[in-house]
Amino acid sequence: MTPAEYQALTSPRLAHPARSLYILYLRHRARGDQTEPLDYPQLGKALAVSVDGEYRYRVTPVALTELLDELQQAGLLQLVERPQAQHYHGARFNLPLKGMSGLAPLPARQFAMHGDWRPDQQFEGLARLCGLLDSRFDEAELGEFIAYWLGRPEVFENQHQWTLKFVRTLKNKRSIKRPVTATEGYQQQPAKADAEPSKRARQMIEEARRLSGQADGDSNEKDA
Repeated sequence: MTPAEYQALTSPRLAHPARSLYILYLRHRARGDQTEPLDYPQLGKALAVSVDGEYRYRVTPVALTELLDELQQAGLLQLVERPQAQHYHGARFNLPLKGMSGLAPLPARQFAMHGDWRPDQQFEGLARLCGLLDSRFDEAELGEFIAYWLGRPEVFENQHQWTLKFVRTLKNKRSIKRPVTATEGYQQQPAKADAEPSKRARQMIEEARRLSGQADGDSNEKDA
């Protein structure tokens, strides 16, 4: 399946039976980029659902015509020949999107978090894009991230999205734990500790010494 077909088939305006008709029958049985003359009884049988010999779902000729109209509107079919104006029995179609190439690749498969997950080669680049200056992490940080999302098995993401979530998690943790920083150029660096106490700190130290000296003097006077 080409990216162009995938994009057209995932349109919310396309009914699920129309998708099934295209993928499971028309495309599968096409000769190159063109269908064989359509046979309505065969199409109806391909889409029918039966359980224990009883039909749970059947498609009428009118419904088949409507499904083929939907596929044409989505750009998946292009009429070549139509012997009858009222329906498409015996008609032939081109599949114009089947041979298209050069579009964006198909989306990566989504999956739930699992215990063996690791960020891939995108990690360093995503970290820079997101402003994560220190992208180093240890197994404890990775394990905490995996454990959190293992508890949410209903969440499905692809590898890129999971890696991006991990980058954002690390960035949030760094911003919470990061000490006061100074700026050097455009990079934030940990602030350098002063070698000497600040002026305010020295004043507080002197005041504490003075009060301590007074307390010792008062104690000596009482003893005398």
